[in-house]
Amino acid sequence: MNQTQTIWYNPCMIKDKVKKTIIENDLIAQGEHIVIGLSGGPDSVCLFHVLYNLKEELGIELHAVHINHGLRQGAADEDQQYVEALCTEYNVPCNTFSFDVNRIAKEAGISGEEAGRQVRYQSFYEVAERITACKGHPVKIAVAQNMNDQAETILMRIIRGTGIDGIGGIEYSRKEKESAVIIRPLLDVSREEIEEYCNMHSLEPRIDLTNLEPIYTRNKIRLELIPYLRDNFNTNIVASINRLSKIAREDKDCLYKKVDEVMRQHVTVNKHDRICIPLRILNEEHPAIRHRVIMKIFECIGLTKDITAAHLQQADKLIAEGRTSSVSNFTGEYVIEISYGMAEFFKKIQNKKLDFEYEIKCDNITEITKIIELFELNAKIRVKKSSRKGLPGFIENISTGSKNNVCFLNLDKIVSGKSNPVIRTRRRGDYIRPLGMKGRKKIQDFFVDEKFAKEERDRIPLLCLGSEVIWVLGFRISENYKIEKDTEQIIVLEYLPKI
Repeated sequence: MNQTQTIWYNPCMIKDKVKKTIIENDLIAQGEHIVIGLSGGPDSVCLFHVLYNLKEELGIELHAVHINHGLRQGAADEDQQYVEALCTEYNVPCNTFSFDVNRIAKEAGISGEEAGRQVRYQSFYEVAERITACKGHPVKIAVAQNMNDQAETILMRIIRGTGIDGIGGIEYSRKEKESAVIIRPLLDVSREEIEEYCNMHSLEPRIDLTNLEPIYTRNKIRLELIPYLRDNFNTNIVASINRLSKIAREDKDCLYKKVDEVMRQHVTVNKHDRICIPLRILNEEHPAIRHRVIMKIFECIGLTKDITAAHLQQADKLIAEGRTSSVSNFTGEYVIEISYGMAEFFKKIQNKKLDFEYEIKCDNITEITKIIELFELNAKIRVKKSSRKGLPGFIENISTGSKNNVCFLNLDKIVSGKSNPVIRTRRRGDYIRPLGMKGRKKIQDFFVDEKFAKEERDRIPLLCLGSEVIWVLGFRISENYKIEKDTEQIIVLEYLPKI
């Protein structure tokens, strides 16, 4: 090894490079607990050792997580023993998990690679949540992807077909769950540097021999494609691809600033809890912005992957035509539906028709709030009695419009019916006289007029006296039970969905 290489692989430089990555990308803050995915291979061992040596300077606590995937008989157990011994030597808590990944993959109908990834992150989250609950400190999950992993990922995405977002590659940090942020402090360090670091510190990491076999797409890219590109086109191919990814991330950040602006100004939630945006806005935007707005909205309601170019082209056609009730189906029951000049985003409700009935006993209602649990809807109703003195002077003008979850009803009229009202879902023959109307409507017609989605109508809770609906919870009360000037007793109900 020549002198230049010795300086390049100086272990202090690797430590400083990781520290620089952490600071520039705001990966770690003082007082945080860091969960490290520690497989025992060179990458994770290097990350473990570097963070350990930065521990005092950064003011952090380390926790290691090792997953025994049960794939390489004998070697997997030796990997676990190595990790446990390493953690004991450095006095770092070690959490080990064992899984039969092949069985999990078979039962779930997914690849072994995907099953392994799922159990790893499941284990990371479990330990992170446990630490947060016990210590009350913020937790980050550190994984050991490096520059070479970045280059492999980008090449793999290019081969499959990708855009700027895909070329941006692996992010330095990503929020996975409410309490889990994934960080990648080694993304500016090459695999060669990592291996030399481990050698210089006599860490003797474990080597997974399956990584040396061209049996997976990523392995083929690592073992065959990148060496071919390096030998025939660019000796610094890994660094060049990483430079490309940084440029793409800058472009991506610029585009998403515009996306966030569109979202902030034009996206709303309608009375059916669907996310909506005017068709006019989507049609006016450049496809680069429109497609990202679509993906961002779906991300907000839970769809974070498997959106293809074909899905987006289908959505473009739907949005351009703008026909009410037309639908574009995305993966996992996620949908865009056109409704009167708006694009509505939602996930189809898979639950069967709900059938429940909760009685409100009028003679038990007092000025002390009572709670009725609607277990089927994971919601509750607050009920209490009030007099006119405790309410606004013009209470008779208070109505329950769109998304108003509190209503005031004429208790005098309710008790005069000599039966208790019940909260239930719709039944044949149900009707309502909507506030402000002279005639009555079938509840089916009311749902159609108010544009309730078909799949939601059997889940909407109703307050009923016999077949008469006196409140569609969260939406409209009955004209027959509104507060009047001579009303003495008033019932106040508050609907609290999704508690």
